[in-house]
This record gives sequence, C-alpha cells and structure tokens, in this order.
Amino acid sequence: MTALKKHVHEGDPPSEEVADRRRQAILARHVNSELDATEIIGFLNDAGAVVREAALATVVKLDLDAGKHIVNALDDDDHGVRKRAVELVIELSDNQEYIREVLVLLDDSSTFVVETVCWVIGEIGNNYENVAEVVSKVSQVALKHDDSLCREAAVACLGSLGHIDGLATLLKVLDDKPNVRRRATLALAPFEGPEVEEALKRKLKDRDLQTRQAAEDLLS
Repeated sequence: MTALKKHVHEGDPPSEEVADRRRQAILARHVNSELDATEIIGFLNDAGAVVREAALATVVKLDLDAGKHIVNALDDDDHGVRKRAVELVIELSDNQEYIREVLVLLDDSSTFVVETVCWVIGEIGNNYENVAEVVSKVSQVALKHDDSLCREAAVACLGSLGHIDGLATLLKVLDDKPNVRRRATLALAPFEGPEVEEALKRKLKDRDLQTRQAAEDLLS
C-alpha cells in the first residue's frame, strides 16, 4: 500500500515562541536532553498544536505511557494532532489494541485524518481480531464519502487487506472518478474468480489510461 507523505506542518508558520517549544519537544527524544518525563509529557497540553504533535512523537519514541497519550490525542481539537496520533499508532508494539479507537476517526471532519486512518488500517488491520468489522467500516468510506481522495484511500485499504468481504465494494466503485477507478482496479489484485476477471476485462476499455493499464497488467 502506498505510504503517506512525510509529516509536515500545515497552515501558517508557528510563532517564534511556539517554534522554540516545538524544538524542545523534538530534542527531548535525544539522549542528552535536559528535560525529564514530566516536562516532556507537559508539552502534550501545550497551546500550540505543532508542539503537541512533536511531543506526541517524542512520548512514543521514549515509551512514556505512549498508548494512553495517543488515545487522548485522537480526540484533540486540532486535526493535525489527530492525524499525527493516527500515524503513530503504527509505532506501538501493541498497535492492534488501538484499532477500534482509530476506526472511529473514519468519520472525522478532516479528510487528512480519514486518509491517514485508511492508510494505517491497511498496514495493521489484517491482524485485528475482527477483520470483517474493519472491512465493513472502511467500505462505507469507499462507497459514501464526499471526498474522492478519501474514497480512494479506503479502496487502497481494502486492497491491502485483501479480505473477501471487501470485494463487493471494490466492484461497485469501478465506475467512480478516475482516481478511485484506478485504485479499485489495482485493489483487485488479491482476488480471483469470474466476476473479478469480467470486471478487469471491462476496465480494459476504461476512459482512463492508467486504469486500462492496471487492468491489462492484472490480466496478463
């Protein structure tokens, strides 16, 4: 599954004071930091969202009760912090325990967060205790989300999971916008059967060149 772009700050640059606190939160990950655990955790409540994002990554790296702080950050008012929290779930050794909390953010108001959730679930969702539940929730995004990039991310997630319950959704979205059709065609790779072959043959005549090429590659 395609990885997300490296995390970058979105929006206006932070003030000098906020930037300095963010720098402290980042440097705290290193051995020579003068900050103790209480001070590092304190950055998680900073007024600056970029400071909270940086502190969250530090808490995870240093394993300062990381799981608890990630769960708290999933409910942060700032979408950048929520997005960062979702990304960092992958870094947890027991990340399967947090999939249910992450799935809730498939309904997030931020498309950036929804896309990130789909990426994370595609990476770790296969080992979840109830993959069918995951597939069902992701399928709703693929079928109904207003943003085509979120639908595309959900489709990629279904392809990565490769669960049979996701096949019906993938077949339905083959007539969506070009980016979604293209991704859905590629997502059929783990599946076999006459309905899959028929769908791929139909995509050989798709208006989108890359969709046609994807179908051709899978049929060859």
